[in-house]
Amino acid sequence: MLYSSATPRVLYQLASPLHRTAGSDVVERRLQMLRGWAPSAAVFINSPDDGPDAIESAADAAMVFPALRGAASKWSDQYDAVLIGCFSDPAVDALTEVSGLPVIGPGEAGLLAATQLGERFSVLSSDPTPKGLRRRIRGIGIEGSFVSEVTIGGSVADLNRDPDRHLSAIVARAKGCVAQGADVLVLGCFALSFIPGLPEKLTAAVGVPVINPVIAGLKAAEAAVLYRAGLPRASFTTTTRSAE
Repeated sequence: MLYSSATPRVLYQLASPLHRTAGSDVVERRLQMLRGWAPSAAVFINSPDDGPDAIESAADAAMVFPALRGAASKWSDQYDAVLIGCFSDPAVDALTEVSGLPVIGPGEAGLLAATQLGERFSVLSSDPTPKGLRRRIRGIGIEGSFVSEVTIGGSVADLNRDPDRHLSAIVARAKGCVAQGADVLVLGCFALSFIPGLPEKLTAAVGVPVINPVIAGLKAAEAAVLYRAGLPRASFTTTTRSAE
């Protein structure tokens, strides 16, 4: 089967069973937001039955691949690209290998987008959040632009349950990042990314661009399909391995 440049079919694969932890209505709301952000693609969503309730540690992230491995082996039957629904980009390389598809890490996509919009960026994250962000940024090669990672005082569950209660704290932390020298902010938790209008509210409050990495990841997934139009799916993993 070949990649097609017409209407790419992109799966947004949740890394945790959101239908169980937050409800199927939250999953559906996120799907509608995803489709609004990527109208030129056919976007689908899947909430796994297994896996950690949230990705808040390295141990949580390590549970993602075993939970998704079986499904990943069948992704190529239905989709052209996959976006992993977690800023930590868990298991992206392994899932690419198993599926034969471009599996996009939206965290990396959002961080790279930040370097296109400014000189220095900070990341706003839930609390707790997996450690090792600076190491990831160093691996991408953009550590010189990184100012700080700041937690906003609410867990993933807190943000999903009552995001409005945390808005003042989010704005205060964002202003602190700008005071430190950040001229771009990146949302480092997808519970933040799916708060309706949050990037616009933050931009209005602090006066700098705010990157939603989910949108950056969607656009990267669409681009990956377009770049590989006409190539067989299996060549994705072959080319990726030979380039390393």
